[in-house]
Parts: sequence; C-alpha cells; structure tokens
Amino acid sequence: MANILCIGMNEAAMQERNSILRHAGHVVSQAKDVRQVESACSGIQFDVVIIGHSLPAQEKVRVADIVRRCCRAKIVELHDREAGELQVADAQVAATDIGRSLLNTVERLTSKRRSA
Repeated sequence: MANILCIGMNEAAMQERNSILRHAGHVVSQAKDVRQVESACSGIQFDVVIIGHSLPAQEKVRVADIVRRCCRAKIVELHDREAGELQVADAQVAATDIGRSLLNTVERLTSKRRSA
C-alpha cells in the first residue's frame, strides 16, 4: 500500500485513475493545481505523486519542483503519446495505459523506496 497524490485537471480521468489505485489497496489524495499540491504535501508524506496528462507542460514542471522540495516522493508523469515525455519524472506512463502499466510502475517505485 502506498500513499499517492494524483494531480490533474480532467475530473473523469482523475476519478478513473483514483478508482484503479484504490482498488489495488493504495491510499489516494487528489489535487487540481499548484496551491492544492503545496497544501497536500505539507500535510501528508506521499510515496508517489502522479502528474496527469491534462496539465500543461510548464505546470508539470512547477508541480514536479514542489514535489521534489516538499514531498520527496517519486514522480510518475502521465503523457499523451503524441505530446512526448517530459524529463521531470522518475517514470512515465502513457495516459492510455493507466490500468496495469500504472499499477506496475507504482509498485516498482514503492518497492525501490522500501529497499533503499
């Protein structure tokens, strides 16, 4: 079980992602903007932060900077295959692969953290 913060602007995508993660036994919090990310990181120690594909590229960079400074969590970036990948994350997952691929990525990142 991991504490996960999901960040995004697309409510339907966020609900689907959160449901998949909760069903797998993870504790999931949600944020929609930089202010909410700062607030969430000040109150909970997250293992993984998932940055949704709906955020603009510069917003993803700002969020990743806050996470690195405040949360020290592993970052997973969801991306559109057409838009390419940003180098702000510990892992990238295509937004179309949020099922098993996302769960495997979260497990890999949290198992590395536990063994470190």
